[in-house]
Amino acid sequence: LLYNELDKKIIMNSYSKIQVYISTLLFIVINVLFYFKYIGRVSPLIGVASILCYIVFIYFLFFFYKKKGKLFHSTFQILLLIVFAISSVITLFYIPKESLNVDRWEMIEIFWDSASNGIYPYGVHSPSGNYPGPMPFYFILCYPFYCLGEIGFTAIIGIFIWIFYIQKKKKNAIDLTILLLFSSLAMYWEIFSRSTVFFNSCLFFIWFTTLYNLDKKSTFLFYLSAVIGGLLFSTRNIFAIPLLIYGIYMLRNGMNFIKLLKWGVCFIVVFILTFMPFVILDWEQFFVMNPFIIQSSFLLPFRFVLIFLGASIIIPFMCKNFKDVIFYSGIFLFILITGYVIYSLNRNGIESFFVAGADISYYIFCFPFFLEVIINNNNRYHDR
Repeated sequence: LLYNELDKKIIMNSYSKIQVYISTLLFIVINVLFYFKYIGRVSPLIGVASILCYIVFIYFLFFFYKKKGKLFHSTFQILLLIVFAISSVITLFYIPKESLNVDRWEMIEIFWDSASNGIYPYGVHSPSGNYPGPMPFYFILCYPFYCLGEIGFTAIIGIFIWIFYIQKKKKNAIDLTILLLFSSLAMYWEIFSRSTVFFNSCLFFIWFTTLYNLDKKSTFLFYLSAVIGGLLFSTRNIFAIPLLIYGIYMLRNGMNFIKLLKWGVCFIVVFILTFMPFVILDWEQFFVMNPFIIQSSFLLPFRFVLIFLGASIIIPFMCKNFKDVIFYSGIFLFILITGYVIYSLNRNGIESFFVAGADISYYIFCFPFFLEVIINNNNRYHDR
């Protein structure tokens, strides 16, 4: 029996290490794509050199972290964060938002300019012909930054939210977290292009981790999580993937179906309620143009989305604990976004990767899932 327990621990540790290696590799691959796409615009040679420098940096980062644990003093951590925040804010004022071919900031402005004038916002398009695609609560989250006149603050705040989350969960991994994020070109692209992907993904993921042992929570916390989840799901429908994986996993591991159904009904009711103001504003226009129609038109066709959702049903049967749910959710999100990129390249040609059409920033949705596996490699989520 003792040998069996030891063998089980050895297998679990090896399995956990494999997850860390895969998550680290995919995190690096995503950043390499950003270096290749954006630094390569300056010069292919500089692009290749930056990729090599990044890979060497990541290698030594993990080498010293594994050897020493703590990389620098907490005072330097705070100083680094202050310098990062100040320099990012200053740089935002020197990079005009109109100069970059990313219109998330424009969609937010169009949405709230229209809504404030009593116009159905999902029916208004930009001069380039794009319609606001995210769901209602996404725009509510961005409203304070719309009022401030700078959407770029969302990405900066998203990074600080993630660092605060790691500081609470695994304080000795703050150094590694800071250097992984600050060496990531994807993060700087998020900030300077006024993108909101990491901000949304962080909020959803932190809520998602609270679903661990959901069936053991008090009645109040049980339904509160459903309310918050319904709101956060009303940002991006891509979050249906981890939710589907989680739901099937919980049923397979003993959660009462009726109890999960009650949670799901509360979740869906809150989600639907976020659309009600726009249905009331112009119900005929709502059924002509809404986030579901917009996202299925401009990203993957709906039939491909259904195929991916169907395939994701298999994943929960590979999950032995909640950490596996997080790992495989990140993997499947990566596969889904890769499918979108391949579809875009096939439809619009290779130039869509470098110019427009194949938006690799959607890969950032995977970051919290991969970073959680990388940082919390001690299998913090045990078997149910």
